[in-house]
Amino acid sequence: MRLRTLIAAATLALASPSLADPAIGKRVDAVFADDTVTLTEAGRTVLVYRTKPINPATEPGRANYISPLYAPDGTALTEDRPGDHPHQRGVWWAWMKVQADGKSVADGWYMKNLAYSVREKRFLGDPEGGGTLTVEVDWIVNSGDELAYVAREITKVTVRPVKSGVRRLEFDTTITSRLDAFGLGGSEDDRGFGGFSIRLVDPEHLTFASGGKTLVPNGAAMDAGQSMGFAWSGGSNSPAWTVGLACKANGQAVTRWMLYNDRSMQNCVFPGRAPVILKKGQTLRLQEAVIIRPVAKKKP
Repeated sequence: MRLRTLIAAATLALASPSLADPAIGKRVDAVFADDTVTLTEAGRTVLVYRTKPINPATEPGRANYISPLYAPDGTALTEDRPGDHPHQRGVWWAWMKVQADGKSVADGWYMKNLAYSVREKRFLGDPEGGGTLTVEVDWIVNSGDELAYVAREITKVTVRPVKSGVRRLEFDTTITSRLDAFGLGGSEDDRGFGGFSIRLVDPEHLTFASGGKTLVPNGAAMDAGQSMGFAWSGGSNSPAWTVGLACKANGQAVTRWMLYNDRSMQNCVFPGRAPVILKKGQTLRLQEAVIIRPVAKKKP
C-alpha cells in the first residue's frame, strides 16, 4: 500500500508546475561548453544536455540527449551507454525508422546513418527562478552518396525551481520535415517502441503504476493511463526518489508504454510500428513532463 501511495504521488504531481518559494532566492542557470550545456540550480547540477558526440568518428549520432539527469539532492537518476544496451542515452527521443519518401534511410535508435548538428543553443531565465534551454538541431542523414538534411528540430527544456523537495521538468520538441515525405516509426515488432525514452538507474528494482493501478512489465507494450509513476523498491543502490512521466504527441496524450524492470529503458510509445508521415514543412510536436519527488520518510 505504501509503495502504491508513493508512485501515485509521483503521477499526481504532474498536474501543475512548481514555482519557487520567493524566500529561497535560488535560480536555475546554464553553463555552456563546446559539447554540452549544463543546467544548474544554486550551483548544483540539474542535468547535462549533450550537444556534440564524445566520439564523433565512431558514434556521430550520439548527441542531442540528456545525461545525467539528477535528483535535487545530486543523485544521478539516469545512465548513459550502459553495458547491456550501449545505444541507450539517459533521456532521449529516437526512432528505428527514419524514412525519406517511403524508404528507410536511417535508424536513430541504434544511431545508424543519422547525426544531429546543433545550430543554436540558448537559455532564458524566468521570473519564478526557473529557466528554459532551447536547442535548434539539424537532422543529417549520411546513408547515401551525399549528406541529406531531412528535418529541423527545436527542443525546449524547462526546469522549474525545486519546491518542497520536488523538481518539475518540461520538454517541448518540434520536428519539422524538410522532405516531401518524412517518416518516423518505431520498432518493426509488435512492441513498436520509439519516441521519448528514459534509461533510469537500477532498473531491476523499479516498480510502476498508472491511474492508481500497479503494473507489471511483461515484455510487451501495454496500454495504461496518461502518466506513469516509477519508484525503486529498495535495492542497496536504489535512489530514494520517485519519477513521474507524462507524454503528448501533437496535443494528444500518449497512453501506450514500453516498461522494463530488467536492464533496459522506459518508453512512452509513439507512433508505434507504423510511421507518422510529415509533408514538407509539416511539424510533429512532442511534449513531456517529468516530476522528481522524494520518497517520504517513515514516521518513527
